[in-house]
This record gives sequence, C-alpha cells and structure tokens, in this order.
Amino acid sequence: MLPKVSIIIPVYNVEPYIEECLQSVMRQSYKGEIECILVDDCGTDNSIEVAEQLIKDYNGSIDFKVLPHTHNQGLSAARNTGIDAACGDYVYFLDSDDWISDDCIEKLTQPLDLKRYDFVVGHYERDGKDSIVSCSDGEYHYNGLKARKGMKGDIPVSACNKLFRKRFLSDNQLLFEVGKVYEDSIFSFDLACVERRYYVVNSVTYYYRNRENSITTSKDQDKIVGYVGWFHSLRNRVRQDKYKNIDGIYDYYLFWVKRVFRWISRVEMDETMLNYVQKETKDFLDVIPNITYLSNKHDRVVYFFCRKDQTYSRYQYVRQQYTEKYSSRLSGRIMRNLLNLIPSKKVECS
Repeated sequence: MLPKVSIIIPVYNVEPYIEECLQSVMRQSYKGEIECILVDDCGTDNSIEVAEQLIKDYNGSIDFKVLPHTHNQGLSAARNTGIDAACGDYVYFLDSDDWISDDCIEKLTQPLDLKRYDFVVGHYERDGKDSIVSCSDGEYHYNGLKARKGMKGDIPVSACNKLFRKRFLSDNQLLFEVGKVYEDSIFSFDLACVERRYYVVNSVTYYYRNRENSITTSKDQDKIVGYVGWFHSLRNRVRQDKYKNIDGIYDYYLFWVKRVFRWISRVEMDETMLNYVQKETKDFLDVIPNITYLSNKHDRVVYFFCRKDQTYSRYQYVRQQYTEKYSSRLSGRIMRNLLNLIPSKKVECS
C-alpha cells in the first residue's frame, strides 16, 4: 500500500511565486494519496488569495487545506503547525517560493516499497546547478553522532526535499525552533543527534529560488543577529542532559561553532556589531567539560589557547596563528608538544 504524503507549505509574502509552487504540487505523478497543507502566516500581500483561487479551480485528487495563523509567527511555527495537522504517513516540507519536479513524491516514495525509512532525500537544483549530494544513492544508517564524518555535508542541511516519516519526527521530538532564523541548521543539528535510517535518491526533485529579500540574502546586521541566535541555540542544546550524554556531542558542537564563526567572519562589522558579537559569543567553550572530550587535534588546540578568553576575536586569533599559519607543522613536533600538555584521560574541569 502506498503511503499517504502530507506536503507542508508555509505561505508568507510570496505572491509572485506561489502559483508556480502550487502548480508543481498539482502536477505530481504519484498514485498514492497526497494532502497539501498551506499555512497562512499572515503576510501583507495577496499570496493566500492567489493560492485559494488556484485551489478553487483545481480538479484533481490532491486534498488541499489552508490553515490560518492569527498573527505572523515565522517559518518554524508554520512548519510546526503543518506537522501537527498532517494526516500523512510521511511529511514533506516545501517552501512557497520554490517548486518541485513533477515526479518528486513518486521518486522519493519508491524506496519505501521495501522498507519504511525515517526519511528519503533527493538532489536539488539552485541557479541551474545540481546539488551533488556527497554520498551516493542508497541506504544509510547512523546511530547518533558515532559516525561523525558522515554528518559533515553528505546530505543538504535544508529540511526541504526530505520526505520524513511522521512517526520518526514525533518519536524523536523533532520540531523547528520558533523565533530563530537558520532554522534548518538547528533542525539538522537535532536530526544528526538521533538514530536514523535514510535513503538517498539520485534524482533532482527540488528547485530552489534565490530571492533578494530572502533570509539568505538579508542585510549584514540581520545576518549577524541570526548567526548569534544560532550559536545560542547550539549551546542551549548541549547543556541539556539528553544532548550532553550523546557520544561525540562536543566534537559536533565545536564543528558547528567554528562554522558559525566562519559565517560571522564573512560579514563586514563596525565596532558596535563586533562588540555585540564579542558579548554574545563569550564563553563559547563553557559547555565542554574538559579538553579531552574533543577528539580533533585542531579543536584541542583551539580549546587550549582559548580557555582563559573564550571570545569570538580570541578564537579568530588562535585559528589564524595556530590552526592555519602552522597547520602543516601541527601534525608534527609542535602538535605533539601541545598535546603532551593535555591529560590522557577525561577529568572534569574545576
């Protein structure tokens, strides 16, 4: 029996794009049952009116529903509303300014004929270029963070273009954090921390649209605030018991902190913004119990030289002075001398 699929589309100020998005849903070749949930997040244009007219004129088997918010709550809340209302065995997130291939749902459900995977992911296209998912098509199984190398880019971070088993999301309490931008990265962090079995389909099934006023192209100040919010979400998670007991959590936390700091370094900041970043990212290592909880040698060097001054600027200095300038030598004598200063077994910091 073919699984029922719920396509969740948050709608907010996308009047020029919503028609193409919905038409791509209406053209789906999938023979199973599809419901499409549009969450009206109270935009200021005619997006919902355009969508409702398209639905009214539609004559097909897909069950369209429009769920209104009472006020604008953001993408995360809209997705969560869709998850809560979804009746499908699997849910699929589609942003309302993007579109999907005509055989998207058909392609992503094909692996489910033999096994009920936790999610299925396909390739996507942006600016006419195929995203090359760095793992080949087929089945993958990870037990939390034990296979950390597999969590550094083998599948896209975006929650879109992944067909998720709804029971998997509910059993692992995987929802989107409300009030944060870069919610996909936060969701991806949570996803990496749980056991999951998924399948990669070697087909382009999703098409991203780059927009000037989208989150990814927002002004510098908004980007910095978003990056800092992402950092706080990371740290708050690792402080929780259910996260800090996961094998490899501190390596994964620092991997993402370095990534966030790299994003921040690409933004031009005046003194006010730099001071804001310094204040908000202070003590970025305080959730790591001890240097020996880190397995990566460069991470240990960062920890060693940032213990007393755990700030963004200090991290940038250490990275440039040690893990970049002398990176080739760190694998030799300098690295051995540094690591000799580190205890050989885990001890709690006083």
